[in-house]
Amino acid sequence: MADGTDVFAALSKLVKRFGTSSQGLPAQKEIVKTEKLISFSLLDREYVIALSEVNEVLEVPKCTKLPRVKSWVIGVANVRGRLLPVIDFAEFLGNNLTGPARGRRVLVFEVANNYLGLIVDHVNGIRALPVDSYQPASEKGPLGSFIDGKFADGAHSIELFRPQRLIENNQFMTVSV
Repeated sequence: MADGTDVFAALSKLVKRFGTSSQGLPAQKEIVKTEKLISFSLLDREYVIALSEVNEVLEVPKCTKLPRVKSWVIGVANVRGRLLPVIDFAEFLGNNLTGPARGRRVLVFEVANNYLGLIVDHVNGIRALPVDSYQPASEKGPLGSFIDGKFADGAHSIELFRPQRLIENNQFMTVSV
């Protein structure tokens, strides 16, 4: 029994000696579900679009102009063997692109069998925003009916653009003059 008591006493001494300097387990972080989004700028405002809705992001390609189409239809470009209609989205909205030409990009979508590219001022990158910060649309910005809602991001909110709503717009789908 004396041996067992000695072991217990030695362990107690070690706990007292090293217990004060030991650190506990790291604090548990709350896991927040996020949505992966592509952030882009248009008309001096930031918007996001679901990453799953964008096929690719391109530099503005050389386009072949089309006769008898509205001025916001820049033309068509050959992208890996497919003809891509390229649209100046700012001009469609009645404005001009505000960013420098070098920073402009084309967001390529395929929605309801419609393959198209929209020129935007700048693509900022991929963002992960908390799903619980999403709110349905309440105010109408420059993109109006093409916005589905917004994500709160700190002090400001970022509107969520939906290309499906653009395809459903008769004014957008009527390109001939």
